[in-house]
Amino acid sequence: MAKKFTIIFLVFSVISAYLIFSGMKESISFYITPKEFFENYQKYAGKRLRLGGFVSELQVNGLEHFFIITDGEYSVPVTFRGIPPDLFGKAKGTIVEGFWDAEKKIFVAKFIMAKHSEEYHPPNIQRK
Repeated sequence: MAKKFTIIFLVFSVISAYLIFSGMKESISFYITPKEFFENYQKYAGKRLRLGGFVSELQVNGLEHFFIITDGEYSVPVTFRGIPPDLFGKAKGTIVEGFWDAEKKIFVAKFIMAKHSEEYHPPNIQRK
């Protein structure tokens, strides 16, 4: 009886571990930098991906946003239609999710995540 229980417990443990790790693998999402994108852009053609860097040359026309994401070495033009997060702006870190439109040579963002400083400062205290 104890041997049968041990075998059932081991099988259940292996199946549980597999489900947990395969679920974690699917939920982990990385982003690439503009340099990584341009070094092998054929690899990313037609795929949904995340691109991260700093915003430059921000232009807004209603809900249409055009900006450039840069890593200091390479730059990627990005277009986004919608309302970006409050922390999104020029010279701020951001991650965009979308796809590369090879015909128009522009990254079409469907979602924007704004990166913020890791330092917390209460509103009434000025930084030096």
